[in-house]
Amino acid sequence: MSKPQQQSAPPPMSNRQRKIMERQAEKNRLAAAAKRSSSSSASSSPNPNPLGENTSARTPFREAELQFLARHPVPDFSLALDFRLPAEELLRTYPKVKRVRLNGGKSLSQFSELFGVKEIKDGQDQEEKEVEYAYLHEDHPGLIYIPAAFTPAAQRTLIKGCLKEYSRHPNKSNLDTHYKVPSSGLWDLHENVYLKKQSLDDPAVFVPRKADVDNQANGYGSDDDDDDDDQDGEQDANGKKQENGPRPKPQSHQQPAAKKPKPSNPPQRRAMVPITNETPTVPENVPKIDPEPSSQVPILPPSQLIRKMRWITLGYQYHWPSKTYHFDQNAPFPEELCILSKAVVAAVDNDGDKGKFPYPYPAEDFLAEAGVINYYQLKDRLMGHVDRSELNKHAPLVSFSFGHSCIYLLGGPTREQSPTPILLQSGDILVMTGPCRSAFHGVPRIIEDTLPEYLQQDSTDPEWDIYADYLAEARINLNIRQVYPPKSSTTTTTTSTSDQPVTKNTTALNSPAE
Repeated sequence: MSKPQQQSAPPPMSNRQRKIMERQAEKNRLAAAAKRSSSSSASSSPNPNPLGENTSARTPFREAELQFLARHPVPDFSLALDFRLPAEELLRTYPKVKRVRLNGGKSLSQFSELFGVKEIKDGQDQEEKEVEYAYLHEDHPGLIYIPAAFTPAAQRTLIKGCLKEYSRHPNKSNLDTHYKVPSSGLWDLHENVYLKKQSLDDPAVFVPRKADVDNQANGYGSDDDDDDDDQDGEQDANGKKQENGPRPKPQSHQQPAAKKPKPSNPPQRRAMVPITNETPTVPENVPKIDPEPSSQVPILPPSQLIRKMRWITLGYQYHWPSKTYHFDQNAPFPEELCILSKAVVAAVDNDGDKGKFPYPYPAEDFLAEAGVINYYQLKDRLMGHVDRSELNKHAPLVSFSFGHSCIYLLGGPTREQSPTPILLQSGDILVMTGPCRSAFHGVPRIIEDTLPEYLQQDSTDPEWDIYADYLAEARINLNIRQVYPPKSSTTTTTTSTSDQPVTKNTTALNSPAE
């Protein structure tokens, strides 16, 4: 009888592999303990459910989020407030909604042609020709909603800017943490491949990992690296680590047994610069540690990597870990966005008509200083949060939406207030003023198959095809804020941090608030 073959011993693990396994084992242990604890609590609670969650502990805001997050059965989206209903029907159906004329009785295009001038057709109702009204809501003081504010052509122009122009350096994205994104932006690479100007056989179209570039420059990158690394890599929906793309090659050493020295460059720290006398002061020398780049993020073709771009910050750059601004990092703000946001503020100013808009803000005091472009894929969401990072809480927050529609939940100062679901559609403007600036809000659902026809592929405009292809599975939100109080203001405010959540569905790359 032949002897059974002896299995060869597995190769010894590197220090990095050992640490990863130890961390994963600890995570599994904690997850199992949490599951046992959750199941025990659910079985003893008056309202157990299959998910092991005690429904009696849910806040009204959380209940609303779960309602619209559900995939089976599909939520009833008709429950959301649709500001695009005919005016008479809207005001009759929603008695708490109030219709208000824009400042001076002007149309929105009279404040800026960047909104687009609507064509006048025979027999067309005057309301449909130009946007002359905004809407308020009794339950949400400070909310101002302007539906269908942009013409299709104006929307296309802004969408191109959000994807191509505004995504370039010095503006930063979530991808900049982990990838060596070219200063010309990621969209140009995507466009070159899409138009077949470059092939995927060309290594230059693949954006390298920042960790790989830094390690090669510093002489690091071996699998035997003993440095602690909290990045366990990106996981797919099944919890499996993605191994796309080349891994860093081990470096050769004359003395393999010698332990490599630690990198000489410590984590980058930034401090707030002193603020002028006209503005509130904040603590100086607050450490702002930038996240470490991960060597485990996948190397992807531009068409896939572009869909992992979750946000771009404009103007004053935002430090997401501390939820405060980098006051020493101020990128030039796009001029057309300054004009647009200031025009919106002017349109909702009372101009002496007291009580029309309850929380007016002088347009001459408004200055676009910071902004975020949120890029949502169809399964992404933004959980409930409050924006508290601006020094100026009195200035309006102006928000533009493009692409697919979404459910926007607007609550009150706590999660205990039931939110109002709003159907936020492409071309709509939402303005948060007064108490609304401190209200919980979120986006639990992007609604599939709601891309307007005028944003889909157009045989008469082949240059639009690449943008239509992206929007087929996406929504874009552009929101603009004023960080500092105006120089003429004597109001004092203080900074505070936010419990702002992560937006992403499956990827570990950071995302902001809307």
